[in-house]
Amino acid sequence: MSYRTLWLACLLVLLVCVHGNRVHAAGDANGQLLSEQEIRAAVDRFLVDRLAGRGWEVAVRQLSVPQGVRLPKGVRDLELIAPAAWDGWGPVSIVLLVRVNGQVKKNLSLRLQVDASTEMVVAARQLLAGTVLAADDLQLQKRDVSQAGGLHVREINAAVGKKLKTMVRAGAPVKSNQLANVPVIRSGQLVTIVAEHAGFRITVTGRAKSSGGVGDLVRVENISSRKEFSARVVDAATVEAGF
Repeated sequence: MSYRTLWLACLLVLLVCVHGNRVHAAGDANGQLLSEQEIRAAVDRFLVDRLAGRGWEVAVRQLSVPQGVRLPKGVRDLELIAPAAWDGWGPVSIVLLVRVNGQVKKNLSLRLQVDASTEMVVAARQLLAGTVLAADDLQLQKRDVSQAGGLHVREINAAVGKKLKTMVRAGAPVKSNQLANVPVIRSGQLVTIVAEHAGFRITVTGRAKSSGGVGDLVRVENISSRKEFSARVVDAATVEAGF
């Protein structure tokens, strides 16, 4: 082998080594990839915390996962932030904050679609508007939360005695905004006004100036003083006022 050939061979080896070192250095500088598995695990933890106590069965139908996100080496922490108005089901855009060693390194946007199901009150038969609901008008069935627009009624007792504002077809969820309290106090009737404070209880006779069901606020007039104020309906003859 000639001196020139040997010199060229050494130069080629040197170039290969330098190039390899540069590639390795570039890989270290770019850091580590944020994996889809890590993002999905963070989403699962987020949903468990967000929906704790609801008793829903949830599944992630769709999740947009950013690709090729590189982070510097270190201890990673993923935090998800959803809009305050999001009720835990349906489509939503959420923010993914990625911290490395306590410092935010990435602020990403994820598109999430969540399916949720739970037991809810449904109509046992077609129910007409104006129906005052009885227990045998209703059933509990597991349905998708979206079928009731998030306004499902969880317990039959919560609907019994209420009046329907609209017709509900057989098997359809009964929504909370379809229910109205049945008036037990009518405008013009005499009522007992009760007020309690710090162990003292005062009762006076009044007259209802509006109608309402149990739990509703109605206007009443103190017959003695002729003063008018709001009070909450306790039963068909009693309202409670605050001091």
